[in-house]
Amino acid sequence: MSAGLGRILCRDAARTGSILNGARRMTTTVIARQSIPPTANSTGPTIAHVSSHSKPASGAAPHSIPPLPIATAATVSLRDLFDSPATPVSRSRFGSAAAPEGLFLYPNLKTPDTFLESVNAAIARGHLLVERIANAPGQGPHEMRKVIKLFDRLSDVLCKVIDAAEVVRCLHPDPKWRQSAETVYEELFSWMNTLNTDPRLYGVLRQVLNTPSIEAELSEAERQVALVFLRDFEKSGIHLSDAKRAQFVQLSDRIVGLGRDFMHHSATPGSGPAHILVSPPSRLQGLSPNYIQRITKTNKHGEKVAVVPTLGWESQMVLKHVDDEGVRRDMYVASMAEDNVKVAVLDDLLKTRYSLAQLVGLPSYGHMFLGDKMVKSPENVSAFLQTLHKSLEPEVEREVLMLQKAKRIHTKDKDAILQAWDRDFYVRMVSSKTNTMPHGDPISAYFSVGTTLDGLSKLFSHLYGIKFVPGTVLPGEVWHDEVQKLDVVDEREGLIGTIYCDFYGRQGKHLNAAHYTVRCSRRVDDDDEEHDIAEGMTLREGIDLAMADPGVSMIGKQGRYQLPLAVLSCGFSRPGGGKPTLLSWVEVETLFHEMGHAMHSMIGRADYHNVSGTRCPIDFVEIPSILMEHFLADPAVLGLVAAHHQTGAPLPAGLLMAHQANRSTFQAIERHSQMSMAMVDQLYYSTLVGDAAFSSTKTLEDLQRGTGFVPPVPGTAWQTSFGHLYGYGAGYYSYLFGRTVTGKIWDRVFRSSPTSRSAGERLREHVLRWGGGKDPWECLGGLLEDERLMQGDEEAMRMVGDWGANDGNRGV
Repeated sequence: MSAGLGRILCRDAARTGSILNGARRMTTTVIARQSIPPTANSTGPTIAHVSSHSKPASGAAPHSIPPLPIATAATVSLRDLFDSPATPVSRSRFGSAAAPEGLFLYPNLKTPDTFLESVNAAIARGHLLVERIANAPGQGPHEMRKVIKLFDRLSDVLCKVIDAAEVVRCLHPDPKWRQSAETVYEELFSWMNTLNTDPRLYGVLRQVLNTPSIEAELSEAERQVALVFLRDFEKSGIHLSDAKRAQFVQLSDRIVGLGRDFMHHSATPGSGPAHILVSPPSRLQGLSPNYIQRITKTNKHGEKVAVVPTLGWESQMVLKHVDDEGVRRDMYVASMAEDNVKVAVLDDLLKTRYSLAQLVGLPSYGHMFLGDKMVKSPENVSAFLQTLHKSLEPEVEREVLMLQKAKRIHTKDKDAILQAWDRDFYVRMVSSKTNTMPHGDPISAYFSVGTTLDGLSKLFSHLYGIKFVPGTVLPGEVWHDEVQKLDVVDEREGLIGTIYCDFYGRQGKHLNAAHYTVRCSRRVDDDDEEHDIAEGMTLREGIDLAMADPGVSMIGKQGRYQLPLAVLSCGFSRPGGGKPTLLSWVEVETLFHEMGHAMHSMIGRADYHNVSGTRCPIDFVEIPSILMEHFLADPAVLGLVAAHHQTGAPLPAGLLMAHQANRSTFQAIERHSQMSMAMVDQLYYSTLVGDAAFSSTKTLEDLQRGTGFVPPVPGTAWQTSFGHLYGYGAGYYSYLFGRTVTGKIWDRVFRSSPTSRSAGERLREHVLRWGGGKDPWECLGGLLEDERLMQGDEEAMRMVGDWGANDGNRGV
């Protein structure tokens, strides 16, 4: 979550504003896990929105937490905490009988109404800070020296509210809470956009950076914070006329509304048929007979007809297992059917973002979004993706020929052509013939939720000296009884943060895996709040002001700091019958990925919330999380993580080897799919959108004809289900970029000793501790001990491209 005027942080919610824009890392499923990645962090408003807690008179952190806590739930093991069904009864072991607290222990989050009131408190404090910044030049050098801190505080005040709103609107089961969160989010976002276009604030910031006596005293983190705000002001068209700045705010607000509609549409049925009718039902051969019997009906003609839903797991099951190609084709067309309303919303979103970029004098939204990222421009992203495409092409062709041959043998048609509805079916068929799993328990038996969390805690203990301890959950602190709390404890520093775990699917909850930073680390003892109210200023009677978190003392650090708070959300199956939830490999991979984001939030320690934790460019923020996938694939790490949920026995080597062999099959096709999604994301935010005849459907079809291995299917519009087009707009390449970089990090730093403290400390020192407080190319160059990377220039990009070309066929 990085923020402009607070680069507000929000990866998964992509905000378009600037200063108050941020990059919140929801890693909705991870960066985007349509078949992988992560929301996810996203890009959001600037001046505000960083992810932090607020204590208020109406929005502040409620109390100070001791640095060396005594957790009342410490006697409960991680396995017990997560492998036993969460119920109000079991929760009472940890919660007190005191009056309910607010969500996250925020006093202003006790009810939907008090949540709404927190907006007024945040804006009231925000107005004071805005006026203080605007008047700073007249108050002398001492006050001007505080301007960067004041900007950061302004962002923090607003982020504490809007980041909490993001969690509530995505995860809370109560519609009243979700509606309040929507209102909070939209009101604050709109106000932040006005701040992003305030010439007074921009002028003072420029004056600070252009005053030699002040600029010379700035720390590296302060300079990064100032540059983030400055760039976001400029991306928000601060140089424009008053009328055009007002237009910028209007377009930004419209983008938020269109984004909300698009995200809603991407997860809901469209105008296509809700079912396909299969007659006779025997054409569903490949599915369970019991399932076929359950969905079979008798029509008015007395004929047996199977009624198969076109959404969710049913459609995937048909595409993967049904032998009859006609049934698979009907399912594919029905489930991907073009919906004119959904397409219109997406096209409107893309065109509005294009108009926003044009308004500030940039060729496209891609140029606007990528200017301050590691890759710097759409041209560099395109070169990177084309390099990957070229390197993958031979292996993709080989794998496609395997599928083509399998289809021709299976259908006894020597001219049969592979189609879009064939991929999953023949991938399963070929894989099942070439890879056999040993007899015995499946691999999921070694990955209960509790076992996996306990293993992650052991891994982090080895790498960083950090472990998870079950936390005390007070009444009203969480939004659902199944949410569990982890205290993150460092062996040297004590308590360094909190992670709330909302792991199970339920109605009304966003099911994409995601990491939300609700509060990030920031020094608070020097906030100087008492001078926000100028001498002679009179506040309106009854007004509440959001207050700063009082913070805690940190061992080995001066001052007091607010501790980071993160939320991890997944859509795992709920445990039942006294048995734990067992995770598939993909689910374990997802949990590792999201935990990588969370630990980045926990370890990132900074004086400014805009550069702590995961507040850094989207193409760098993915690196710690993708690196976790490498750890999962290493046998030494699995020795810490995997254990049979009943016997505690380690994962058998034969089962692991067979599983990894199975996973490695068709890796080139998988990477090609990710590359194609990144390419279409770039096209949708390119200058193509400026053409009056632009159509997202036609653009996708043209790309498929040029780089796809199966022809496009008329009448379908897959792009309307690609939710990351909003949250990641022009940034979906970041997963592949991060995957390329982490491959090199793994080889250079971890491969020889994946659980060593020295390797972990090296990653912590060069990458994790900085968040966005240091140029990411310098972080990468320092970690890999290569000064050429530190320049972040064309040569550095070429080096990364070469890594991708050389390693393009190697999966994680």
